[in-house]
Amino acid sequence: MDDWTETVVVEGRTVTIRPIRNDDIDRLRRLFYRLSPETVYWRFFQPVRQPSEKLLHHLAEVDHDLRQAIVAELDDEIIAVVRYDRASASSPAEVAVLVEDAWQGHGLGRKLLRRLTVDALEHGVVDMSATVLGQNQRALRLAHHLAPDTHGQLDHGEWLLDIHLPAAG
Repeated sequence: MDDWTETVVVEGRTVTIRPIRNDDIDRLRRLFYRLSPETVYWRFFQPVRQPSEKLLHHLAEVDHDLRQAIVAELDDEIIAVVRYDRASASSPAEVAVLVEDAWQGHGLGRKLLRRLTVDALEHGVVDMSATVLGQNQRALRLAHHLAPDTHGQLDHGEWLLDIHLPAAG
């Protein structure tokens, strides 16, 4: 398991960034119930009234190689999560971002994605993909900020993004 922590200042508050842990299931559950229905829909592409135990375990229990997740934590609560999942070491990694509504628009997703990119490159990931609802302009801007040469294709109201990670440096 990855064992590191970093701190960043967001809106004058010190936020801890770290890899997700198996014991984060209850923190993820509490995060879910603080999300607006719109944020849940943008992340899961469907209304979800409550997360299943199976989903929570899947999200929290990663191998930190083929599947990685990084959380932002404040006062022992998770306020944001970024992750990538890939089928094999040679396949593109599907990336996803979730930021609690109160913390959206303050650069936290961008900071987490930068850290996720470092981990991804360390594990040989150079290509990522993402599916974003067409109306989710904030997520589209975030993808282009991460990799300005991101290419996308609109398919039935969803952007299918191909993101080539810039080399570390």
